[in-house]
Amino acid sequence: MNDSTRGPSPQRLLLATDLCARCDRPLDRAKQLASEFQSDLHVLTVREGPRTPDEVASWLERDGAPQGFELAARRELDEEFAGSGLSPTLQVVEGDVTDAILEVAGGMDDALVLTGASNEDSFQRLILGSTAERLAQDLVHPLLVVRQRTRGPYARILVANDFSHAARQALETAARLFPGRRIVLFHVLEELAEPVAGAVQDALEASERFLDTCILPTEARAAVATFIGHGSLTDTLPRYVRDEAIQLAVLGIHPQSGMARMFMGSRSEDLLQQLACDTLLVRSRKDKDDG
Repeated sequence: MNDSTRGPSPQRLLLATDLCARCDRPLDRAKQLASEFQSDLHVLTVREGPRTPDEVASWLERDGAPQGFELAARRELDEEFAGSGLSPTLQVVEGDVTDAILEVAGGMDDALVLTGASNEDSFQRLILGSTAERLAQDLVHPLLVVRQRTRGPYARILVANDFSHAARQALETAARLFPGRRIVLFHVLEELAEPVAGAVQDALEASERFLDTCILPTEARAAVATFIGHGSLTDTLPRYVRDEAIQLAVLGIHPQSGMARMFMGSRSEDLLQQLACDTLLVRSRKDKDDG
């Protein structure tokens, strides 16, 4: 199924960050994408509670004056974006990180949400903790988890394919956000320790039939290359990403079954930990998978 029309780029980018030193990578990617998409950039940082005696005193003595943290964050953003032509808005909220992201994103009909990946800080713990699970279930917007340094627009993109509706939406989203890019549609034959010609050919033909069900502009369909791997998913896909210097992996999410059903089963958490590239998570809008 082809469609000559293409939906617009996101009108807004929501960057969730605590503005620490190791958040430079998602900040740089947000800056690049805001310029590429010509989108408004909204920066959200969440304070989960006071950490020093002075902060405790300020917490208890609120008088409505702007807090030093927010003023410092605003100055940092002004310096970071000076001369870029971009004027990001800043929102500082207090409370649970995931709740804050969901609430703010809920007020943005057309947005792409960005954040970083780290297991060292509660705010950035998207891959290893409960934040990822809740966002994967409840966030209707695509979620971009940034790991790599930004050296230009994404050029090498992979979409993981299990022939499901979630994978279909992942591919359509990747083609919409990044028109004109070469996309590898990647399927793994996990039951095979070694490639078998007949099985690989059958999988390639199934991939082509799958593409026929996707709503893609003609030029986007022509830019998709199918690839069939074999072996363990959590070994094969990360190895391909590393060997082919893939910059962005796009995974479809099955929301009805939690993190354990993201993309292709309970191994998804291991997969996300092993991927060296940036990862775009796209939640299926269907309650039941039709793959």
